Amino acid sequence: MVKIAIPSNENGGLDDIINFQFGRCSTFTIITLERDEIKAVEVVKNNAADSMGGAGIQSAQILANNGAQEVIVGNLGPNAVQSLNALNLKLYQAPNPSLKIKDLIDMRVRGELKPIENANVSSHFGMGGRQGGRFGRGRRTGQ
Repeated sequence: MVKIAIPSNENGGLDDIINFQFGRCSTFTIITLERDEIKAVEVVKNNAADSMGGAGIQSAQILANNGAQEVIVGNLGPNAVQSLNALNLKLYQAPNPSLKIKDLIDMRVRGELKPIENANVSSHFGMGGRQGGRFGRGRRTGQ
């Protein structure tokens, strides 16, 4: 038996589309697989989504607290990947941001997802990074 977590949007569930922002997703859909069959699906609120900083680290802890052993992600920053690796969670890369959670689970079962070990976006990417974003002010140019 294995528990796989996938960042999802508000409703979560198998028909939801993956949210490519790991630390800033609204919810995590956690699927329990037993002999490659879905046995349970739960949706867990990501209380770290609106934090001023450290959302990836806090999100990793939420997954650990809910028994996740694997995570399928889109964008993953350096602090989040370090935290997930420290918790010994196996990480897989979602190939594109338009896939449903159920499709990603099917791909995982068929062995079609690539494992990842390193960040694939910069720090604070989910906050808008250098461009400002949700909490920061936009960067002015030409001054």
